[in-house]
Amino acid sequence: MYRTRKTEKRYALQRKQAKAAGIRCDFCEFTSTHPQVKEEFSHFWVARNNFPYSVWDGCDVADHVMIVPKRHIEGVHVFTAAERQEFINIIAAYEVRGYSFYARPPKSTQKSVAHQHTHLIKNYGVPKKVQLSVEKPYIMIAK
Repeated sequence: MYRTRKTEKRYALQRKQAKAAGIRCDFCEFTSTHPQVKEEFSHFWVARNNFPYSVWDGCDVADHVMIVPKRHIEGVHVFTAAERQEFINIIAAYEVRGYSFYARPPKSTQKSVAHQHTHLIKNYGVPKKVQLSVEKPYIMIAK
């Protein structure tokens, strides 16, 4: 899973600006009228990812949204029974439409936002023939 260099730079800038502005959690700012929110459920939002991955499973990404709990929690393991049920129902609804799902564990060093969120990613299904990525400086080439 990779973002374009341009998207990765925008993401890094947004994280820096949010920190400077004292915003501790972007996801806690969601409301039913928030521009990222696509769907609202009792316990979750389905929100557009403003910094979507461009490659997933070696294919170009067609759509990238996230399931975000309305309450600030660090992981799936603390969901209530009602949250678990609703979460699985949302995943099932997106899975039949061709979306993969992915979430990092609470203590992951790669997790950039502490608020639990699960990525729902739909790709075009055409594998890249060549893919090269470098972590620093952030470069991703895929053809």
